[in-house]
Amino acid sequence: MKLLRVLPVLMLATIQFAPAAELYAQSGDDAVEEIEVVGERAGPQMWKVSRDGHALWVLGTLQPLPKRMTWRSQAVEDVIAESQQVLAGGVSLDADIGPITAFRLYRQWRRVRRIPEGKSLRDVMPPPLYARFSALKAKYAPRDRDIETLLPMIAAAILYSRAVDAVGLTSRNDIQRSVSKLAKKNDVKVRRIRIELEDPKGLLDLFGQTPLDAQLVCLETTITRLESDVDAMKARARAWAVGDVNALRALPYADQQAACWSAVTSAPRFKELSDEARRSWFEAAEEALAKNPNTLALTGMDRLLGPEGALATFRERGYTIEGP
Repeated sequence: MKLLRVLPVLMLATIQFAPAAELYAQSGDDAVEEIEVVGERAGPQMWKVSRDGHALWVLGTLQPLPKRMTWRSQAVEDVIAESQQVLAGGVSLDADIGPITAFRLYRQWRRVRRIPEGKSLRDVMPPPLYARFSALKAKYAPRDRDIETLLPMIAAAILYSRAVDAVGLTSRNDIQRSVSKLAKKNDVKVRRIRIELEDPKGLLDLFGQTPLDAQLVCLETTITRLESDVDAMKARARAWAVGDVNALRALPYADQQAACWSAVTSAPRFKELSDEARRSWFEAAEEALAKNPNTLALTGMDRLLGPEGALATFRERGYTIEGP
């Protein structure tokens, strides 16, 4: 069975913070103000990366985004209609296994995601940090008792997901799904970066062996972001929805994902996977630029902007960059 949906979600949840279980309703003084971006929005303009008459149109995506927003960009639809390929963002992990192995991996995951020796977060966190965690848990996940037994990285992912949901945001990649549907409608091939996992069992073991100190940095950084960055998070979501790229550049960005991924990549194999994913996307983008008159590519704003982002790399390699 060349499809193991569970493993990629489990292993990437820590860095992508995929939505977790349903959030329980809040009331009284603990109620959370939701972001209001209702209706159809186009998002930011695309960047055009070009050379020798060939163009790569890059759409920068963002997570989280407003729940009630409907994304629709006529400019993106027009580019897809003229493109020969769409390059998806992110990465898909594949493992060539059978259903029995998949079940065993799931059982292994159920085991490695918990703090060893039956301990809880209270046992492994410094008391001041645990007090901060408890305050956020009471606000965003008051009925989730299971979170107390999970590894700090997993607890960070779940707490972040609950908080995002509570303020009217979502981490679901609706933009990419919408683009894929438009590509199918126009008979345009979608290329997804796929990485084969040769030893998923070993990778899960490595995940469970992530040093506790590094995991606590991940959880503390997530706590700090939820204490101080929620308003900026909502502002970034609004800025993306209305296409205000200058605001996106100016707004502070507390990147707890970097701290959490740093914890995971303390194991060289995970660092290799991360580097392979980024390298493979850029190689696919350059290949599309050389082959196709027009290509639409998606990637996260955090990987696109800045001195080490994809746009800077394209510019260093001699491509012409136009955009917002």
